[in-house]
Amino acid sequence: MECGYCHTVSNDLPYKCKFCGGTFCSDHRLPENHECLGLEKYKDMKHDEFRGGVVKAAKEYDEKVKAYAGGGLDTKKLALYLVILIIIAFVVYYILKHL
Repeated sequence: MECGYCHTVSNDLPYKCKFCGGTFCSDHRLPENHECLGLEKYKDMKHDEFRGGVVKAAKEYDEKVKAYAGGGLDTKKLALYLVILIIIAFVVYYILKHL
């Protein structure tokens, strides 16, 4: 087996890199030891996945906040409900006072 990095021939078990697919000797079996280009691509892919997940989560959060904020009572309705409540309170007070 010939190492894909140092090109030495060895009778050791071949080490196949899971990132770039190359075959290496025991000294260069780790991605860091054979300047693995596949490892950088893998890291970039994972970084992009992470970044994409963060962006997606932020968008979902913004949508939920907007939906919650838009789903509340507006001030005109709130004022109307308050006026109705005050009128009901006066009616109940008047009825109880004149019993």
